[in-house]
Amino acid sequence: MLTNLFPADRASSYHASPYKARIDLIGQRLIEQKYLRIVVAQHAREWLRFTTYLQKSGLPLPLSSRETVAQAYLRQRLRGLSGSRTRVIRASVRMFLEADEHGHFRQRIGGAERPVSGCLATAVHQYVAFLEAHRGLAPRTVSQQLWKLTRFSECLERSGVMSVEAVVPRHVQRFAMQIRAQALSTRTGYATALRSFFGWAYAAELVPIDLRPAVVVPRRFRQRDVRDVLSESEVERILSEVDRSTVTGRRDYAALILAARYGLRPCDIRQLQLEALRWSEETLALRQSKTGRVLTLPLLPDVGAAIIAYLRDGRPATTSRYVFVRHRAPFEPFVAANNLSAIMRKALQRVGLDQRPGRRGFYLFRHTLANRMLDARCSIKSIADVLGHTSTESTMEYASIDLAALRSVMISEQEVRA
Repeated sequence: MLTNLFPADRASSYHASPYKARIDLIGQRLIEQKYLRIVVAQHAREWLRFTTYLQKSGLPLPLSSRETVAQAYLRQRLRGLSGSRTRVIRASVRMFLEADEHGHFRQRIGGAERPVSGCLATAVHQYVAFLEAHRGLAPRTVSQQLWKLTRFSECLERSGVMSVEAVVPRHVQRFAMQIRAQALSTRTGYATALRSFFGWAYAAELVPIDLRPAVVVPRRFRQRDVRDVLSESEVERILSEVDRSTVTGRRDYAALILAARYGLRPCDIRQLQLEALRWSEETLALRQSKTGRVLTLPLLPDVGAAIIAYLRDGRPATTSRYVFVRHRAPFEPFVAANNLSAIMRKALQRVGLDQRPGRRGFYLFRHTLANRMLDARCSIKSIADVLGHTSTESTMEYASIDLAALRSVMISEQEVRA
């Protein structure tokens, strides 16, 4: 069935493979979901390579890509390959092993999770279960904690630590030295994750001493920086230069104008659902990812027009209720780890702002909107309502960008000397 996807020297292996029926079934499922031909061919060839490895090694088909057999193959197969190629191969193996009798498999999972290895493996998985069951953390937050603890576990493994009980303060300090070049916010995140984990581990009697004092949390000062903003003309240039003659251009323009007009977070744009668009009431009512609260905003004419243009003449046919979806099969929502940076990067490149110092993501629009509202002498409470802040303390951080107002209350040198 998929013979034309294989080069001539591999076609005979494909026809002789005991897994041919499974390869055909899953491949046909990809074709039905409108995957590009080149993508189907990539996956089919990886399936044949993987099953050939199993045959030659005399191994049965694993039930999951996390099993030892699959992991051993991936370590061998991925050696020396690029990150993008690695992701494709991991996805190929995963979908081949997880597909059911109808060829259905889980869709994209938002990046390959690096398995926790070494002495922390069991403890970290218990800790993650604790976070999910008792702390009520969002899945993305739990995933971020897992990533940080995985990095720490890898550091311990390189140091020859064989059990969680053997972890001592110098191991924690050594890891801190390894990440010292990271941004301050990143190092603070690692410190917070480690302190939380060690507190839980000590309470669970997995470690003999409380290691939290060994974790040095970098000092951070609120409002230490002036918020980065765009000028009004730069915002309009960015929006006007989007090529809305293409389907992806209409999607990107709708996402960009939502950020520019409302200062929405990228996570809220990504998770915007069709039900949030209340056309008869001319409002936009979305549940914010960060706070869980519903934010209701007036549906501005240019925003509504951009969304309508995308929904009518751009959005692929899909059962998803999310407004924004991928334009390459599978036609599904963006994964949780996607902050829409590619859309913003292309928009800045078109107007020559891609090398600007400071921020270059969607939050740049959020800061810019706050600045414009300050310039218009809107109250802090009004700005907080538009940005969806639960406390005006968060909004006060934006007051540092109102340079004109700050200069108006500046004390002159003569006044100081007097």
